[in-house]
Amino acid sequence: MSFRYANDLVIFGVDSRRDDNLRSLPKKYLSVLLVKRTKEPDKDKWCLPGGFVEENETSKDATLRILKKETGLDNVYLQQLSVNDDVDRDPRGRIISTTYMALIDRTLIDNELNENASWFDLNIEETSKKINVLLKNKEEAITFEVKKEIIDSLTNIYDYNILDKKLAFDHDKILVKSVVDLHNKVEHTDIIFHLMPNLFTIGELKQVYELLLGKKLINSAFRRKIKDKVKLTDKFVKTGGHRPSQLCKYNKNK
Repeated sequence: MSFRYANDLVIFGVDSRRDDNLRSLPKKYLSVLLVKRTKEPDKDKWCLPGGFVEENETSKDATLRILKKETGLDNVYLQQLSVNDDVDRDPRGRIISTTYMALIDRTLIDNELNENASWFDLNIEETSKKINVLLKNKEEAITFEVKKEIIDSLTNIYDYNILDKKLAFDHDKILVKSVVDLHNKVEHTDIIFHLMPNLFTIGELKQVYELLLGKKLINSAFRRKIKDKVKLTDKFVKTGGHRPSQLCKYNKNK
C-alpha cells in the first residue's frame, strides 16, 4: 500500500472592528482562514488550507509554502500540533496529514486573499459534554456540534466526535482540536502575544485573553497575571471617547 503525506494549516487571526458606538473600544474577533474546494472530493465545501508534501520538501517547508501562498506572510508563529491518520479520513486513498497552527495579527496582511479563500469569524461554546461551533463570514454561516468523549480522565484528554460534519475531509475535527490546543496554550504560555501587534493597550490585551479563553476576567487578577509579561512604553493612543491609553509591548526579557 502506498502512502501520501499532506499538511493541513490552521491559520488563526485576530483583528479589531468598531461598532456604531464611537465611544466604545473596538471589539476583537478571532477568525480562521478557510478555502473553498474547487474539485472533488468534497467540491464546494470549505476546508483548511493545505496540500501535499513534495519529494524535495520537509513537512515544515511545505507548510511555509502553503502559508506564503494563502497570506503573503512567511515570518509568523508556526507550530506542529498533531498527526491525523484515520484510515478513512480521505476518499482519495491512504493520506496521512500533519496539522500546523499559525497565529497572525491580521493587521499585518495587506494583500488580497485568493478568490476561493475567506476569513471566518470563529465562535466556540463549550460545555462538559459538547462543543458548538459557529463559523461566519459576510455571506454565510456554518454551524456544527461536537461530542466530547473522555479518553483519559487523569490527564483530561478528550476525543471529539463530529455530529454533523460540514467541512471537507476531517477538517471539522482538526479545527476543534486546534482551538482546544490554542486555549490550553493561552492558559499556560505567552503564545497570545503572537496574535498581538507590537504595541497594544492593556485593554486590548485583556479583550484578546477573554476572547480566546471564552470568559470574562477580573481586572485586578488580570493585571497580576500579566504584570511581568508586558513593559509600558512612553507612547499613548486615543481610543473612542476615553482618555488616552498607555501603550505597552511584550516583555521578552522577563
